[in-house]
Amino acid sequence: MARPDPLDQDSSLTPSRFGHTPALWLALPLLMGCSLDAGWSVSPGPCLLVGAGAALAAWLTSRHERICLIAIALAGILFGAAWHQLKMPPQNRPPLHRNFAELPVLVEHAAPRKTGEGWTGLGVITDRDGGLFRRRVALSVHGACPADGAELMIAGHIEALPINPQGFDAWVASQGATLRLSGGRNLGVLAPPTRFSTWCQTQETRLEQWLRRLPWKDEEGGALLAATMLGRTSLLPAEAKAAFMTTGTLHLFAISGLHIAGMTAALLWVAKRLRLPAIPAGIAVLGLLWIYVEITGASPSSVRAWIMAAFIWGGQVGERSTPALQSLALACAATLLISPEACTDAGFQLSYIAVLGLITAGGPAARLCTLPSEEERLTPVGSRTAAQRLRWWLRKFLLSGLCISCAATLAGTPLTLGLFGSASWGGLFVNLVLVPLSEIPLILGMASTACSVSDWLLWPGLWLNGAAAACLHAMTWGAEVCALVPSMNIHLALARPWLGPAGGALMTAVFLLQAEAKSVRRLLGGPAAALLLWLAFAWLLQ
Repeated sequence: MARPDPLDQDSSLTPSRFGHTPALWLALPLLMGCSLDAGWSVSPGPCLLVGAGAALAAWLTSRHERICLIAIALAGILFGAAWHQLKMPPQNRPPLHRNFAELPVLVEHAAPRKTGEGWTGLGVITDRDGGLFRRRVALSVHGACPADGAELMIAGHIEALPINPQGFDAWVASQGATLRLSGGRNLGVLAPPTRFSTWCQTQETRLEQWLRRLPWKDEEGGALLAATMLGRTSLLPAEAKAAFMTTGTLHLFAISGLHIAGMTAALLWVAKRLRLPAIPAGIAVLGLLWIYVEITGASPSSVRAWIMAAFIWGGQVGERSTPALQSLALACAATLLISPEACTDAGFQLSYIAVLGLITAGGPAARLCTLPSEEERLTPVGSRTAAQRLRWWLRKFLLSGLCISCAATLAGTPLTLGLFGSASWGGLFVNLVLVPLSEIPLILGMASTACSVSDWLLWPGLWLNGAAAACLHAMTWGAEVCALVPSMNIHLALARPWLGPAGGALMTAVFLLQAEAKSVRRLLGGPAAALLLWLAFAWLLQ
């Protein structure tokens, strides 16, 4: 997975093109293959046949590095395309004979509406008769929200998605759905969900109710805290959601590396203070985090963050340095092997490309920018004044934050424009303040959740909720003020649907190619130049 000697100071990214991150040779071809089939549906038989031939060629040419690597990449792309085609529901325009239908549906994901009236979600039709078998359908149903994995008989108005879907329909189509069922009613349960799914749904409902409880009446504050801890942006008040979207900081309410890293650090700190054995404590922490990921819906970003944490922890336990890029590639490959249709999911795309930008450019640039200045190096430790230490700390904080925020913004702009038609440049600066602040309500929410298990801790738990809600109100106020700045967003409706993914692929290639650069100008300047060229090309196609 990495160099066996953790004291070896060689870079984890070598001139031989990422020799210490071999998982890239699995993740990138798989991603390209799944994306190829998503854009142009392929026939799995020929892909498997040619892919097997490429794999055989890679084995026969193992002594010729370039030919072998090309054959490995080709085999991975073809196998990825075939795997995506075999796992995806049918994508051709479905035959519909009437507008009203009664269908057996296996619920893949369901969430109650914000108003509490009914639920929405995604499901797969299990009826083998009628020509709709295995098709994924977007659901809007009255009644109580079921747990994931339940098979229901649902009646309602059914229609095919538009050929060129927009808005919410575009997101539904990105999940592999071709049908939409609205005004649905549950006619009965054909198969109950698993006990674990039911338990996760119960715990999510219980947590939402608990997090909304404050020492004073404040529905918006409770909704903000519940959205933060459960990763459900639908719970946010409309004004707050609009402000966070305008400033490019809505990602703070998605379960991602920010949540997982903060929770991991807090839990490991508690385990260390209790003097628990390192390995059992680490396994317990990973187990608790996985339960949290499942309770909150197992979004692509949360699964990615958990897998990365597991691989990094496993490398530390095995006394082998695991580069972050290797962990990211392994997480990507594992996700695509389990669910290849995730390649078209907006959360998957934005999460992975943002973290790629942070690993290959943001982090290295931040380390270069925060090297001690000449004044700091020449000033003896005992002679440093409080003003000097504060000035140096502010310099490092601002420069590192700008580098990380810049890398994430550059990486995600093409995909964000392709998905939503607008991207916020203001998030480059707003994130400097809101990202550090977001850890405060997260830690307070964790402590409050721990207090909810006992009636004896009810009073301190409520006040922890109140403190977290107050912090979130301050963050919302800051976002609303920043949202008033004119031209906070870049608006560009892409003329071609493939421009967004093409821009994402371009930024991925540029970030990987300049990952070994030793200057901030190259680390961030290369992606910035590539983004400007892409924007100019997209504008010319308007």
